[in-house]
Amino acid sequence: MTDANNSQETPYPPAAVGWYATGILALLYWLSILDRFIIALLVDPIKRDMNITDVQFGLLHGFAFAVTFALFGIIAGALADRFSRRRVIFAAVMIWSLATAACGMAQHFWHLLLARVGVGAGEAGLNPSAMSMLADLFPKERLTSAMAVYSMGATVGSGTAYLFGGLIVATVATVDTYTLPFVGEMRSWQTVFFIVGIPGALLSFIIFTLPEPIRRNRGEIDTGSGVLKPLLRSYGQLLRFMRTNKRFFACHYAGFLLAGAVIGGGGAWYPAHMGRTFGWDAGQIGLSLGISIVIAGITGKLLTGFAVDRLFSRGWHDAQLRWYAGSLLIATPIGILATTSADPWVFLGGICAFLILLSPLPACYATALNLVTPNELRGVGVAFFSATAGLIGVGGGPILIAYLAESLFGGPSDIGLGLATMVGVCCPLAAAILWAGCAGMRSALADTTAEGN
Repeated sequence: MTDANNSQETPYPPAAVGWYATGILALLYWLSILDRFIIALLVDPIKRDMNITDVQFGLLHGFAFAVTFALFGIIAGALADRFSRRRVIFAAVMIWSLATAACGMAQHFWHLLLARVGVGAGEAGLNPSAMSMLADLFPKERLTSAMAVYSMGATVGSGTAYLFGGLIVATVATVDTYTLPFVGEMRSWQTVFFIVGIPGALLSFIIFTLPEPIRRNRGEIDTGSGVLKPLLRSYGQLLRFMRTNKRFFACHYAGFLLAGAVIGGGGAWYPAHMGRTFGWDAGQIGLSLGISIVIAGITGKLLTGFAVDRLFSRGWHDAQLRWYAGSLLIATPIGILATTSADPWVFLGGICAFLILLSPLPACYATALNLVTPNELRGVGVAFFSATAGLIGVGGGPILIAYLAESLFGGPSDIGLGLATMVGVCCPLAAAILWAGCAGMRSALADTTAEGN
């Protein structure tokens, strides 16, 4: 009997083990998003002290991070398919936490740029390994729920980046500079990076409380031995596999990348929009926006996870794409209303409803990929998607919104109109593309299931 057959016949771990692992991975995801988004609350002091523009800040927040996230994610995906996923995650958490702390030591724009590169390099290692582990811990009919709970870490992370980050920023801003042991004098915004970065390095060891799950449903793809050749061979195998399911992958990538641009761009500019439009300070923005994002993310992801799993178990084998396409259409007018309103409470209520619908993006895209892709290509599959999604969504979204506001409207004061334009164009287009990919997902999943049997 082959190892593949043994892994298929081995029962899944007890539910308690799977959900404990999901909770720990969600905690680390929360930490990664907290470290990633804390910079959004520091726009104005960073711009003031480093004399940079909105577009340069978009580079710091988005593109510099995303390019590194993409490049290192490609390597991390191959490592996740070949080596201990726990060790990959440990190294990733340690690297991004120390790089976040290094942001606090920046004295010039290029210093901060390099530190953000380090944050992107570290965070690239989490998702390929974590999502591969979840696919081996849960059966197919419960996988979307597990992915939804895991991705709640992202929502809680971005929410607490605004909530606690706002409180931290407001607290440390009462003093212009601080003197830290072994570091010396620092500006107040630099201290924030130390406060959120150093604890993460200590938390990285928690990953070793999880089991390394058995790899299931492995096919006959040979990735070879060593490091470099298997890396190239793995992505070659992935591209060949994608060509056999062109419709699914083309629609999946294009649709979720457009949606990711809206979400990533919005996350970068919501705080600045509130400060410029409503005159709120960092503490007010952090508290109100953080609570809204956390409520929206938890509600939306739990609702989507269990609803999509229910649809999938009833035979809707394109449920992840179908559900998210409908969510994008409903979210479009809500997002436009929120970002063009002069009333802060309309904005907050609208963004909360908007994110209830769109925050489950990671659960939907990752589950669809893992259901279709063979086990031995799941790490590189998630990494390859993250590379393109990072460049277009996390990287391009903030810059494009700033460009739209400056070129089509009145500049920085009209960042809300740039947000509304992104929503109005990208959300309906993404919905149409995902809907067009539903038949391709059903066909690809049928082929993968047949090969696994």
